[in-house]
Amino acid sequence: MHTDEFKDLLEKYLDDRITPEERRRLTTALEDPACVQLLDETICEELAARAYEGEPDEGIRQLIQQRLDQEVRPVHTIRPRRYRWAAAAAILAIMAGAYLWSQRPVKHQAEPTLIADAAPGSNKAVLTLSDGTKVPLDSTGNQVIQQGSTAIHQQGGQLKYDAQGTTASVQYNVLTTPRGGQFRITLPDGTQVWLNAASTLRYPTAFTGPERLVEVAGEAYFEVTGNASQPFKVKMKDVEVEVLGTSFNVNAYADEPTIQTTLLKGSVKLSANNNHILLKPGQQATLAANKGFNVNEVDPNDAIAWKNGYFLFKNESIESVMRTIARWYDVEVSYVGDVKKQRLGGTVSRYEKLEDLLNTIELTKTLKFKIEGRRVIIMP
Repeated sequence: MHTDEFKDLLEKYLDDRITPEERRRLTTALEDPACVQLLDETICEELAARAYEGEPDEGIRQLIQQRLDQEVRPVHTIRPRRYRWAAAAAILAIMAGAYLWSQRPVKHQAEPTLIADAAPGSNKAVLTLSDGTKVPLDSTGNQVIQQGSTAIHQQGGQLKYDAQGTTASVQYNVLTTPRGGQFRITLPDGTQVWLNAASTLRYPTAFTGPERLVEVAGEAYFEVTGNASQPFKVKMKDVEVEVLGTSFNVNAYADEPTIQTTLLKGSVKLSANNNHILLKPGQQATLAANKGFNVNEVDPNDAIAWKNGYFLFKNESIESVMRTIARWYDVEVSYVGDVKKQRLGGTVSRYEKLEDLLNTIELTKTLKFKIEGRRVIIMP
């Protein structure tokens, strides 16, 4: 393929302007070592330019390094322009996976067998008031919900409590997102919470006691308003997180084997099973059943990729990847044959159609998918 044509296809891919036919041509081109070399050079030029401008490039270098590991099976790339060259690096990894598998004996790769599709998730939730009243919420809503002297304002995919509103007695509300839903809420103290799919947040309509206590099941990202005289606490399963003012992500889904807390800024104290630890920014604490905390240095932005509109997988098992995808697209997953040992890595927009996402994984020639109704069947 001519250099200019290849670069044009690459630009269209990164800007999400590529047609299905052009995508097939780009995928075919990436099996050509000459095009791989050209992509390497293009990314290197971009890295050099960023270094000259003083911009960080370590994240991009790490993504490029993924192509050296044939066990990492990337999925796709994210759409936001600020990630364009990280996306280009992910394309390299996609090519690497496809090329490495092309060197092995493989079964005939049939055309994708998808026969249906599922839309990505959206802003939707149910607010359950203390008296049991259920209020459906979605992206189009614009209303004021009066609860005693407290006014709850909904504007699109966000709830906001009137910070001036008080109640004679504290009442507890519950915000629940379904599979395929997400929602944002500003609590009475100004703390902001982003709630991921299939998650629940229980909280008071006013913080009047010595502490601000909320409960989470599923996944949520917090930006806590500081108040040294009234610590903010989050309870989830067996873990309690205590903060004064900070930003952190918690993941405590019932179907996940561990509970994770990732700190972006500030400081948090974690307690579980008589164990207590302090986290610093850039650290992630993982708690498995009947075990203590395991703390690792991480890129904390990875943990809130979902909040920023994309999935991020780093050499994860296909089961872990599909649990995340299933919650967002509200589908069930089943496996045929010995496929659970496969691992995937890469990034993908949360707003891709499920068919496009799965077709991209199929390009690595490691897995095949079939959709029957709302069930995704994974095959070797």
